[in-house]
Amino acid sequence: MDQLEQNVLELRRRLDEAAGGRPYTLLAASKTQPAELINRLPALGIYDYGENRVQEWVEKSEKIDEKLRYHHIGRLQRNKIKYIIRKIHMIHSVDQLPLACALDSAAAAAGRRVDILLQVNPAGEVQKGGVSLQELPRLYEACMALPSIRVRGLMCMAPLTEDEKLIHGVFAKARRAFDELRSGDPCLDTLSMGMSGDAHIALQEGSTLVRIGTSLFGKRSL
Repeated sequence: MDQLEQNVLELRRRLDEAAGGRPYTLLAASKTQPAELINRLPALGIYDYGENRVQEWVEKSEKIDEKLRYHHIGRLQRNKIKYIIRKIHMIHSVDQLPLACALDSAAAAAGRRVDILLQVNPAGEVQKGGVSLQELPRLYEACMALPSIRVRGLMCMAPLTEDEKLIHGVFAKARRAFDELRSGDPCLDTLSMGMSGDAHIALQEGSTLVRIGTSLFGKRSL
């Protein structure tokens, strides 16, 4: 058993415990990782991977196993949409209507419907993307009117802090917002929150998808 296999086994043990038997998706945050390593994931039971940078994904995309589902998990510039629109499985970082409209137009031109998550910013951190919880209903309603994108749920990033009580609170706010939207739209099924340092808290607070890089692959060299 090599290091990646060991990492997956240990990671699954901790995440399963935090989820308390509830199903969740483990997404491999594969920034800086080569296609050859990413392609090992299906054999280890992981079928979703996420990239932060469009250009990096383009450079390795043709080498990646088609069984893997590509998620864009970083900020997305409108002029980069054309490079990913035909292969993207889900976009996690939609927080503005102009971006949603651009995605809708590109998806329509590509003859497909694209799944998105609305990124929320419950902590109001100015250095992070995400719509405020107060503005979320307005953005959600506007996106629901766009025929070539489909809102599947929310994405949230917690503050970078060791204060677990604060992290619990931020994730709990996002979950409540998700539950409120889902009460009127049962098609919403994805709450993407939690990374290597706080995935256990996110799962305890109801996350359905965690984005794991360091705990899976080890510390990045860049």
